[in-house]
Amino acid sequence: MANRVCEALGIKYPVIQGPMAWTSMPPLVAAVSNAGGLGVLGSGAMPPDIIKAMADGIRAMTDKPFAANLFLDPGPMLDEACEAIIEAKFPVAYIDTLALLDEAVAMEYYKKFKNAGMKIVAKINYLSDAIVAAKCGADVIIAKGMEGGGHCTKISGRVLLAECVENIPGTPIVASGGIATPRQAAGCTVAGAEGIEMGTAFMTTIECPTHPNVKQAIVNAIDRDVVACGQSTGEPSWQLRNTLADQMLKAEADLPWSEAAEFIRKESMGSLRAASLEGEVKERGAVLSGQVCGLIHDVVPVKYLVENFCDQWAEWLKKEFTVN
Repeated sequence: MANRVCEALGIKYPVIQGPMAWTSMPPLVAAVSNAGGLGVLGSGAMPPDIIKAMADGIRAMTDKPFAANLFLDPGPMLDEACEAIIEAKFPVAYIDTLALLDEAVAMEYYKKFKNAGMKIVAKINYLSDAIVAAKCGADVIIAKGMEGGGHCTKISGRVLLAECVENIPGTPIVASGGIATPRQAAGCTVAGAEGIEMGTAFMTTIECPTHPNVKQAIVNAIDRDVVACGQSTGEPSWQLRNTLADQMLKAEADLPWSEAAEFIRKESMGSLRAASLEGEVKERGAVLSGQVCGLIHDVVPVKYLVENFCDQWAEWLKKEFTVN
């Protein structure tokens, strides 16, 4: 399935594993890269020394390309993360953004990574961001729809993909958000995507180091179990409904948003770690699943989710559909 995404990133299959804090750690990153996709370290909030140590850990398990993510939010943390990623010689920089992408800022940091010989994957939430990323030299653009896990975006994945494909023909576009099956990937290909990104689906792989309780919670969940929490903070995220999520939703329904935001920040502190490392998924832990959990029914090896997935993806593209 070699295409422009594979050529740009030096990978065999156009499958990118989404970065996830406390989840996409070296064992998962290396497994995805070894299977032929692009593994991405969830390094967005890591201190520089930890980023470097993680790079060494990944490199000990694979000689294939892999990436580290960071958020393009100007300040000391961005500069430190940028320097650490370059010093650790990551082959690919995965650049995320929560706000609108500023062209001057993007150009400054893209040049730093390019000068270090790195490829750039840009994850965007709006067409305007994609246009800026392409202008600044992104090698691959990931269009993340609102279905995707982690921070909630606002544009449907189908709409954002179509916008990017129509307006940015010179840069390969990867579809992201709510993808877990080869049939979906085939649909994205028909719509113009040259690759896919999956996050939640990789959480339920054998090699993923997150706690087994988290994996089972996702396998057991259905679509309506996923709720958006934290609207009052300005950074809402999808998570599986449990006691913590219900408390957050109630606070936002009953309190002024300034008070609700304060409550949510306090109550959610350490909640991701509680779930991912300790397996606490019913009361105080946060399982940040995307809306796609209803399509995930088993815990599978990474190799199945990359190699077998792509074989089935190709088969779906060969099928003939007749419109009566």
